[in-house]
Amino acid sequence: MSIATSHFVLLDDIINEKATLLSGFQHHLSFAADELVMLDIALDTGWKQGLFSFLYIPYEFGADLVNEQLSSPNASDNHIHIFWFSQKRYLSVTEITYYLDSYSTATAGIAEANLSIDAAAYTKKITAIHEAISRGDVYQINFTSNLDFKTYGHPAALYRRLRQQQQVPYAALANLPLTNRPWLLSLSPELFLDIQADGLIRTKPMKGTAPILGDGLDEERAVNLRADLKNRAENLMIVDLLRNDLGRIAETGQVKVPALFEVNRFGSVWQMTSTVEAKIPSNSGFSSLLKATFPCGSITGAPKKMSMKLIKELEKRTRGIYTGSIGLIERNADAHEPGALGFHGQLNVMIRSFHLREGSECFQASMGVGSGIVIDSKASEEYDECFWKARFILGLPPEFAIFETMRWSQGDCELLARHKLRLFNSAVSLAFLTSTTKLEQAFLHLIEQLPLTGEYRLKIALEPLSERYERFKADYSVEVNSQLTLSATLYTLEELPKESMLLLYKHASAFNPSYLSRHKTSQRTLYDAALAEAIQYGAFDQLLFDQEDHLLEGARSNVFLKINDVWYTPSTELPILNGVMRQEVLADTNAYLSTANVIETKITRQALLESEEIMVSNALRGLLRAKLLIV
Repeated sequence: MSIATSHFVLLDDIINEKATLLSGFQHHLSFAADELVMLDIALDTGWKQGLFSFLYIPYEFGADLVNEQLSSPNASDNHIHIFWFSQKRYLSVTEITYYLDSYSTATAGIAEANLSIDAAAYTKKITAIHEAISRGDVYQINFTSNLDFKTYGHPAALYRRLRQQQQVPYAALANLPLTNRPWLLSLSPELFLDIQADGLIRTKPMKGTAPILGDGLDEERAVNLRADLKNRAENLMIVDLLRNDLGRIAETGQVKVPALFEVNRFGSVWQMTSTVEAKIPSNSGFSSLLKATFPCGSITGAPKKMSMKLIKELEKRTRGIYTGSIGLIERNADAHEPGALGFHGQLNVMIRSFHLREGSECFQASMGVGSGIVIDSKASEEYDECFWKARFILGLPPEFAIFETMRWSQGDCELLARHKLRLFNSAVSLAFLTSTTKLEQAFLHLIEQLPLTGEYRLKIALEPLSERYERFKADYSVEVNSQLTLSATLYTLEELPKESMLLLYKHASAFNPSYLSRHKTSQRTLYDAALAEAIQYGAFDQLLFDQEDHLLEGARSNVFLKINDVWYTPSTELPILNGVMRQEVLADTNAYLSTANVIETKITRQALLESEEIMVSNALRGLLRAKLLIV
């Protein structure tokens, strides 16, 4: 899905409720590692023009800086990028909210999230790292894998939700002129470089993590993390690495460690953080600081050069901007003052961060997750840590309901198993739940409460227990967990006319389906409007078409067409709901359509108009003969 917008960068300090907005994009420059000498000249030229420089530094740029030739052949990955903007504005917390809402207040979320490596394969990687440590090659490796997922809704709306879950000081939302991946979302808790005008450089590496579970034991976990010898040793290794990095450029005797092993809350985890400071000479250029320190040692391991070599062998992929760095670097207004540095600014470490890649109906994303591996690291614990760190995504609270509508007759539903399976699959796909164990228990308990006599239209809904969501009026409900309830509502089943059902067909109509069209949710405004219009015309349903004039479905039914004695139905390659009755028909086409085969494909308007026979299906009414009402 493509969303047109002007390029911008929002650098967001969520904890301190302030942000910097860069807008008025001017142009973009990029440099390879062997062109680093040109970086200071380019920065100075842009600053003299009154422009503001947003730096985008992929991890692989650092691979070339350490002369290991480990980087990607993709120039966007192994180049440092400067995006120049003409305007800079500071935003208050109220202005941040208003700015994000100006893009969209509609629903946005995560779907189909999966870690790219399973536990067994992960364990093999950790074993290989332990062997490297035992050989003396390294002391620690920062090993990462990808959490792959889809996103729906506007990226700004998604970011607005994520920043509520992951309150951090170095977050960002950006739209940049990068092909097929303009949107960048960062919820990073980690500072790479804070550069002061007087030449003071501060870095705050993070090593050591514990989950925050809301079970009454979180403060105890923080205390235990602070005292844990393994995590302290892991943290200290990286502190020593960064002390050495900064020592390469600092004034003699001007590298200090003012804070060690502090534990702070960032979103769903406790993080152990230390602080390293250094004073660099006033004649230092930004390029020399970058060459001495990038990439941040907390995301490589120690020693840095060998760690990065092993990372490439183990991970077998490029990291891109993940574990790289972004931030605003500016010219000092008082650069002419004695002892003043020529620039100041701040760069984060790009963890908990990802690009959105454009797709036809949603965005695709991959977010790196990982941890520092030392000799006494346990693979199972490190694997679990990947999920803790991703909980701000995986545990995003639901904002809408998933539901099933079915015929409940004399205490039973013939298609109950299919309804249940679709409901459960949607719950996992849409990140309502990671496991369906509790949902299974709630479902069985709910079914036991339903009447044993009578004919009803039954709606079973998995709904958020949230003040922001208006729940269905339910006859029965069972709590699934602290965030979700499963409800059942019974309605009188109305009789349908015996003649063929009318299907409203509009020549000029075009529907813009989204990823959520594949699931039966309460986000049905467009479907409800189409159905209401059909009913006004006395029709059973209205047919919906995409922007390319392909038939999709009805507002409450799937469609089957007979053309030249062959039956067709729209393919689920299109963003349609795979109806329960549609599944039933396709499972036994002989019984329902007297044919051995139904072709799932794309169907044009013209093919529909030329069809010999039309059938529509939904789980409540079954398979119905239909004809067009053309308006």
